[in-house]
Amino acid sequence: MSSITIPIPDDDLKFLEAWTREQGTTVEEFFTREASNLRKHLQAPLHPAVLRATGIIRSDIDARKEYLEYLERKHA
Repeated sequence: MSSITIPIPDDDLKFLEAWTREQGTTVEEFFTREASNLRKHLQAPLHPAVLRATGIIRSDIDARKEYLEYLERKHA
């Protein structure tokens, strides 16, 4: 297993130490678990429903403009 050193403000470290202690873990275990969860999440395939929905919104649409126009119609 590899190790790293991360500079972190003292207040944030104190908070993490207190919070992880309350959770029954350590700061190191917390960061290890979060890194693993992030890797698993990013490597997981997209859900089939998401893949089926891909492309149903035109790529050339101005979403902000459409949303503001929708709000104008809704509240007119």
